[in-house]
Amino acid sequence: MHSLVDRGEISICELALPDGQRIPVRVLQVRFGRATPDRLREGTLAPSYTAKPLVSVAGDAMFGELAVVRWLERDGWRAVWVDTAHGRNFWVEMPQRGAPVALPPEARQRYDAIVAANDGRASGFFDVMAWRDGQFVFVEYLGPGERLPRSAARWVAAAIAAGVSPHDLWIVRCGEPGDDDPTV
Repeated sequence: MHSLVDRGEISICELALPDGQRIPVRVLQVRFGRATPDRLREGTLAPSYTAKPLVSVAGDAMFGELAVVRWLERDGWRAVWVDTAHGRNFWVEMPQRGAPVALPPEARQRYDAIVAANDGRASGFFDVMAWRDGQFVFVEYLGPGERLPRSAARWVAAAIAAGVSPHDLWIVRCGEPGDDDPTV
C-alpha cells in the first residue's frame, strides 16, 4: 500500500466495537485531485450514485472508492469497490462504464466468511477489499464531511471474528487535515 500511504499522513483512531472493546484503526489522510465536473450528470445512474462526488486520478474522473482501488493496483494489489448500497456488487470501474465483477474464489471465501459472521449482512462492509499473496486489506473511504456509518463497528467486529487482523483495516479520509474524527 506504499503508493497510497505515500500520498498522505497516517494517524490512529480508536473504533468502539458493539461489545465496548476499542481497537486501533489506521487513518490515512489524503487529497485526491478534483474532477471536473465534480459529479456524474443527473440521469447517468441512480441518484444515489450521481450525488457522490468525483475525484481525479491520472485525469480520469471516478468515485473516491475507485481511486483507492487504482492506488492499490499500482502496488500490485487486486482490489474491488464493495458496493453494498446498491446490492452486493463489486466494481473495478465506474458503474456507467462496465458491469460488476465476480470475486476470485479466495476473496469470495473471505467476503462470505465476514458476511456470515455479521449475521448474513453485508451492510457496513468496508468500501474496498484488496488482496495480494494471500494477504487481505480492507479500506473504508470517507470523502469530505463523511463519517463512518453506524454499521461499520458491527462489521469490524464480524471481520475480526472471521480472522481479519485489525492491522489490515484502514480508513482513507479524503479532505483537509483536521476534518471531523471518522469514528462512530
